[in-house]
Amino acid sequence: MAKEKLEQRKQTLFGIYESPTYEEILEEYSKEFKRYIVPKGENIFGFWMQTLADLELLDLELQGLTDSYNIDPVNRVVEMEGDFEFIRKRIAHLETVKKKKTLYTEFIDLYGDTNAYAFHNLYPYKGKFYPRVVRTLINAFGLKEGNLILDPFNGSGTTTHEASLMGVKSVGIDITPMGVMLAKLKNELPHLSPNDFDFSLNDLVDIISSIRNKSWTHPNKTIENLMLVIYFDTIDAFARTSRYNRKGKEGLFVEKFTYMKKCYEKLMQIKENWGLNFADAEIYEGDVLDIKNNYPHFREKFDAIITSPPYYFSIDYVGKDKIAYEYFGIDMKKIEAKYLGMKNSLPIGKYGNVPSRVALYYEDLKASIENMFWALKPGGKIAIIVGDSTVNGRKIPTTMMTKKFCEEAGFKFKKLIFNPLLGARNRAIRGESIIICEKSS
Repeated sequence: MAKEKLEQRKQTLFGIYESPTYEEILEEYSKEFKRYIVPKGENIFGFWMQTLADLELLDLELQGLTDSYNIDPVNRVVEMEGDFEFIRKRIAHLETVKKKKTLYTEFIDLYGDTNAYAFHNLYPYKGKFYPRVVRTLINAFGLKEGNLILDPFNGSGTTTHEASLMGVKSVGIDITPMGVMLAKLKNELPHLSPNDFDFSLNDLVDIISSIRNKSWTHPNKTIENLMLVIYFDTIDAFARTSRYNRKGKEGLFVEKFTYMKKCYEKLMQIKENWGLNFADAEIYEGDVLDIKNNYPHFREKFDAIITSPPYYFSIDYVGKDKIAYEYFGIDMKKIEAKYLGMKNSLPIGKYGNVPSRVALYYEDLKASIENMFWALKPGGKIAIIVGDSTVNGRKIPTTMMTKKFCEEAGFKFKKLIFNPLLGARNRAIRGESIIICEKSS
């Protein structure tokens, strides 16, 4: 008996006395790794599930999508009951439902990115939040065809574009002309025909020359604006780095147009394969602080609000768009004067020991949230994505102040999820919080 135990102790993992070869070790570990990253089950986690916040977001959207569910975080699977085909088209955190690939997985596989799918990657825009978060919140709120979403800080149109892809109508408001232009493009591009993208190499070279000379026009305004945006992005790239010098501006312009054309073709492929119906979005250049005067018909009009107020004291939103504004002859100072916190000279409220520019920002943020309460239907839900910034070496408690403003406006606080920004380049903001509230019926 003792001899048998000794023999067992002498045996290796591979059932032999000798040390395993390098190839055997690699093979065994690859099997273990595959067992870990490919969960066993019908409804499995996506590989993009990386944080505790992702688990909370999955839990949120399952509440809005299923009849019942149970999350098994250890084995990375979900058991659930409900309309599985609808869930497959909607859910943002599962790779498969009933062993079939989800629509979100299809987007990732085709575009090679968890957030830069469809036209979300049209133009680099500072301060954008993740489309996956928007998709999750639309699911969590149970929004469907016939519902209406508002984003009063729409920026370049992440909320309105993602809502459109999901077949939910939306309204976006923003004070920046460039943001409005981009949001409109994202709304219009999916409705073009393949022939609209039919340009030869010589055509594209002529177009960039026409844009330089400010003589570029096109019968289709969407195509006209698309070419302008690609041009602005191309010139900005050359202003920031020398890595594209070999390609030349014409070469990079052609490359960027080709990328947009491929984005369109992939989206049309997914639309056909999945039988999608894209909803329209209404995009306005306006100010949430003036929403009652300029849009009186918006009172209690919206089923949900999903938005992310800009961090004007931490991020230079307009700098990236300098080339575009100079091209259009737009005074950037006039745009900056419309930012939250730029209209008043002295803060009225008391916000503790924070810089005066932050206190001014809080004044306008508070008024903005009051206007959002006015625009939301009774029983409607709001999600505000906000981050705590660092100004002059001091952490600014914007998350807690935003929650406080929501409650003071009359919202009932429901949930707060902290979402770390993995690999974020802007070190002033290390993570964002999703504040979810409801307007009582």
